[in-house]
Amino acid sequence: MSDLQNDHQEADYQRLKTLYYISKKLSTFSTVEESFADILERVSECFPLSSAVLVEHWRVKPLTAVWFSGDTSRDLANKAIGHAKSAYSYLSGASLGQESELMNAVTPEKELHRNDKTLLFNKSDRGNYIIIPLIIDDLPPLGALQLEGTTSLTDKDLDFVVALANLVSVALDRYYKTQSEHASQESAARNSLKRYLKSQDKIQNLESERELREAFVSLLTHDLRTPLTIVLASAQFILRSPNDVEATKKSALRIVKSANRAGQMITDLLDANRIRSGEKLSVTLKRVDITELIQSTLTELSVIHGNRFVFNATNKIEYDVDPRGIQRIIENLCNNAIKYGSSTTPVRIELKQASTNIVISVCNEGPVISAKDQKSLFLQFRRSETAAVSSNKGWGIGLALVQGVTEAHGGNVSVKSDSTNGTVFTVTLPIRVNT
Repeated sequence: MSDLQNDHQEADYQRLKTLYYISKKLSTFSTVEESFADILERVSECFPLSSAVLVEHWRVKPLTAVWFSGDTSRDLANKAIGHAKSAYSYLSGASLGQESELMNAVTPEKELHRNDKTLLFNKSDRGNYIIIPLIIDDLPPLGALQLEGTTSLTDKDLDFVVALANLVSVALDRYYKTQSEHASQESAARNSLKRYLKSQDKIQNLESERELREAFVSLLTHDLRTPLTIVLASAQFILRSPNDVEATKKSALRIVKSANRAGQMITDLLDANRIRSGEKLSVTLKRVDITELIQSTLTELSVIHGNRFVFNATNKIEYDVDPRGIQRIIENLCNNAIKYGSSTTPVRIELKQASTNIVISVCNEGPVISAKDQKSLFLQFRRSETAAVSSNKGWGIGLALVQGVTEAHGGNVSVKSDSTNGTVFTVTLPIRVNT
């Protein structure tokens, strides 16, 4: 065997060893571009390598990894990069927009030509370019590998570069599939966690609502027992003293008052259930002087709470409303202000008429309602943290009724609470109501 044959065999053996090393390297790599320099250092030991360019376009934006020998000029480097990008753009059939993104203003070389779907050749000033598309099965090219030789390249050089490109193709395909699987698994895990947290929130809300319902039933039973006890005691007194006309009249008045109170409790409960089921409360509109209606309601409340209310109205306002509905709004908002506001400052009620709206506001000083509590304040059986820790008991439906009655009039209710202005509930009713 001649020395030339021995040299060729040795060269073939070295290239096989290099490909074996690269296959092992690519089996554990994080990304090809991070391993690229080390791979090309080994390639340069058995291949007349001047430069190498790897173009990937698997991800959203193209990625280019470049390797050059130490004596390469900037002009030659830019030329090699341009060859690789234009070759891949040509091979992949990129649109004008995609090509512009990939080329980054690098103009494709005119002398570049396509021999077949496997490779492209182009003579350079220093040697030959071999450009191999990175392809898996019949899928579109996911990149291109370009090697530039310092001398004219042979068919064996081409076989070596093709084998190298195949290794890189498999590694890239495996890497991105793994990345995609990891991303899918992470997405599934996040969605699963969201569903779990949502279910936990739902369970917690249901548990809280159950506790509030039990407290509500207990409180309702207690509150209903009081007027019913008065009714029973008054009726028994009448039976025992039928001839005492004056005492009988007083007992009858107590029976009527207590029955009305129990009836109103039941009405509130039924209306709250209607609101909860999505029904709109019915209203019977009647032209009334709202200023006088609010003033008379506050007078009745003053009998219970004392001189705690300050009413400010710009003028007499006549409007078609449900009188009992407006009373319920004022009663619930004022009782709420008395219960949870400051006990040393007045509750301020204001009535104004704008061009298209009538605005009723109830303001009290005292503990601030947090932004979190404000979001759920009008839900049934919900009480703010301030209300929950106070000694005042409530059904947790008063503000829901305020909202229901307001919306039945075609209006809306809102709340603002801070340390400067106190807590202000604002009811806005449109001048014209569609009924």
